[in-house]
Amino acid sequence: MDKWIMIVNPASATAATANTWADSGKVLADAGLEVDSILTERPGHAVEIAMQAAAKGERNFIAVGGDGTIHEVMTGLLRYSDSTGSDLGDFTLAVLPFGTGNDWIKTPLVPKDMAEAAACIIRGNKAKEDVVRLTFSNGVYCMANIGGIGLDADICYYTNNLKSKGHRGGILYKLVAPYSIFSKKCQPVEVVCDGESVYNGKLYSAVIGNGLWRGGGVKQTEPGDWADGQLEVSIMPGCNPFKGLSLMMHALSGDFPAQPGIVSRKFRKMTVTPLGKPDRFESDGELPGVLPVTVEVTGMQINIIVP
Repeated sequence: MDKWIMIVNPASATAATANTWADSGKVLADAGLEVDSILTERPGHAVEIAMQAAAKGERNFIAVGGDGTIHEVMTGLLRYSDSTGSDLGDFTLAVLPFGTGNDWIKTPLVPKDMAEAAACIIRGNKAKEDVVRLTFSNGVYCMANIGGIGLDADICYYTNNLKSKGHRGGILYKLVAPYSIFSKKCQPVEVVCDGESVYNGKLYSAVIGNGLWRGGGVKQTEPGDWADGQLEVSIMPGCNPFKGLSLMMHALSGDFPAQPGIVSRKFRKMTVTPLGKPDRFESDGELPGVLPVTVEVTGMQINIIVP
């Protein structure tokens, strides 16, 4: 029987996971699965755990936490692959969604209910997900679901600050958004997709999608298949805060990419170069680095557990 490495972030869901994750582990063990549970102790620890476990020959991983935990586990596996030449197609990732937004699970339709999500792991049905590499000056990360530059990264920054002070709930994203919109100072960038310069100017926001959903259910990119070898980007040029607020309302209604002025592209490789002050980059609710960044589909696909 295959062994699973369960990487648990006890700080997810504002530390609520610490008191609840063991029940799901027991469900898996009672079903006969061999599970080795490892708790993270600090930000970035899941990256180290995933790399070390992969180096020992482990190939089946369960991320227990939110989107940030998935981001770290996949980053660890990508770094292991980069260092060894291993194909992530030999790896399987399952998720027990103990996060706040839980946006990654919305694309493969993994249940939010813990018992149902555990049942998916027990059944073992699999699908594929493209592995996406982010390259910054400070290193390589994996974008598991969604990335963002400008406004979206600012919202993430302020939301994470509130979470660190004990505030919780998916509503934080929507509460922080208006403040971020009216305080945003747009910086100039150049965006190049697959060798073509598609945007040069002040940037209010750019959202890059492997999956579709962000912020607890906000949709800002064209629908795509995260196993089709392509990513989607929606670029919002610099504008005044009132137009920014008006356009962001369309993120809630799901027709944001179709709005006049939004530049949408599908691509395999994108570079974003700052032409002024480097903006933050957000990936899966985390802030791995600042511009410049290269975002690219690696050509590898990881197995994911689905209903």
